[in-house]
Amino acid sequence: MDPMFATALVLGVAGSAHCIGMCGPIALAVPSSGTGTGARLRSTLLLNGGRLTTYLLLGMAIGTFGHGLRLAGLQQVISVVAGVLLLLSVLLPGLLRRFSPAGRLSMGLSHLRSLLARNLKRTAPEALFFTGLLNGLLPCGLLYAALLGASSHASAMDGALFMLFFGLGTWPALIALRLGGGLVRDGARTWLRRASPVLVSVVAILMILRGLELGIPYLSPGPVMAASATMECP
Repeated sequence: MDPMFATALVLGVAGSAHCIGMCGPIALAVPSSGTGTGARLRSTLLLNGGRLTTYLLLGMAIGTFGHGLRLAGLQQVISVVAGVLLLLSVLLPGLLRRFSPAGRLSMGLSHLRSLLARNLKRTAPEALFFTGLLNGLLPCGLLYAALLGASSHASAMDGALFMLFFGLGTWPALIALRLGGGLVRDGARTWLRRASPVLVSVVAILMILRGLELGIPYLSPGPVMAASATMECP
């Protein structure tokens, strides 16, 4: 398995503290059709399933873009640049947020949040899933970091798989938050907050290594190895 997929999974787990802060209020506000644990679990799975679907679609789009970059001979450069940007986001917190489209697309985001607020009152399964779809579109620095990681892949499938592993990594904390009534131990949150920049740095270094094509199997395959892999996997 591509080590970047495993890194995406761990990035999602390590970024759970951020997800609790960003997506936790939505997870807690989502209504259930019943009061039991089973009803809360079903609503949570529908919500996170919708969010994961959005991540998959974004990953496919980014992977397709990465394929075009490979055909143009630019993917290695973009991989290095994206890795450097990720490292800068760790060294200079708020960098990704500063360049996010939030300010430029405020009207669209306002409409998105309005849709989200209205949909939160509904308990139908399709409404819960749709809430998750909208949740996945909200501005999020960790999501931007994952999308930069997905951009290092050269196919829609690989981009989607990267985002799949990332999304699944965020599930345990959000499911526990929902089922536990919003209770997540402070120690766990502290550990996750400390681990997140480390994992983002690991993803950044892997992207830089991949772009440099140093001839290291799996981590930084050389141009010949990359070409062979492309020919074997049409």
